[in-house]
Amino acid sequence: MNAQIPYSTKSSDRSLFMIVALAIIAIIIVAIVSFIYPSTFIGFERINIESIGVIKIQGALADTQGFTILGSTTGVQQYINLIENAIKDPSIKAVLLYVNSPGGTVSASEKLFYEIEKLAYKKTVVAYVEGYGASGTYMVILPAKKIIVSESSLVGSVGVYSVIINYKGLLDKLGIQVYTFKSSKLKDIGSPYRNMTDQDKKIYGEIIQEFFSIFKERVLKYRTIIDQEVFTGRPYTSKQAKRVGLIDEIGTYDDAINITKKLAGLPEDAPIRVLEPPKPSLLDLLFRLYIKPKIRIVPSHEILAMWPPPVVEP
Repeated sequence: MNAQIPYSTKSSDRSLFMIVALAIIAIIIVAIVSFIYPSTFIGFERINIESIGVIKIQGALADTQGFTILGSTTGVQQYINLIENAIKDPSIKAVLLYVNSPGGTVSASEKLFYEIEKLAYKKTVVAYVEGYGASGTYMVILPAKKIIVSESSLVGSVGVYSVIINYKGLLDKLGIQVYTFKSSKLKDIGSPYRNMTDQDKKIYGEIIQEFFSIFKERVLKYRTIIDQEVFTGRPYTSKQAKRVGLIDEIGTYDDAINITKKLAGLPEDAPIRVLEPPKPSLLDLLFRLYIKPKIRIVPSHEILAMWPPPVVEP
């Protein structure tokens, strides 16, 4: 008589374990993707609640993150990414730009200006300045439907300038000679190792005036300026800025939120979503321990513009 072989549960237990593991993995994937793409996910429709997106523009503007004589700078690409996300997101009906920035380089400011101009064409955009909204940053927020400023802010400083530090006198005292081989006499214009000629100064002046003309045209396109002193480069307090036409209102952050809701036709209880760049991964943080940010002490060859207004101590 043959003995019955008892039924083994190892195979069924293994299958059950695999099913549970796959289900957990699927739930994690759904959670991650739905967080990145909140509107829809593989057949599951999320209710789109009309909201205001807030993008914070803070610190000096530059093409890449690092340090200059302006201090620490913020790469504008992270702002551009947020703007692109706001444009694509159908639930965001308006964008409030929360601003506290003294300005930055010509190229970085211009890149961000064009992106905000594109955003303002598709959605309601309001700018709120708390602290600084000067120079390049002021140019950036010009396309906004309304510019609202806190009472203690400084705005304006419409203008451009470049700083070139010359080392020749110091090098001569130290007995150091620098040889520059160039294809033509103007190829090293702005070099810190030789004195500037009258022709060098003339060319730099023309460059600055060209950039300033572009800045001025944009101000006149978007604002009704009643005092030409605006174009002397001076910063303005909030009350002064309103008087000359640089801003629309003086108020608080809550005032700016309420004005944005009204302009966008949103209800008073419309939600506010602060749009932020993705947080760096552990790998990014470890990588940054070894890769230092680019530090620029002297701008020399780069035209730096739209500098911050003087800091006012309370």
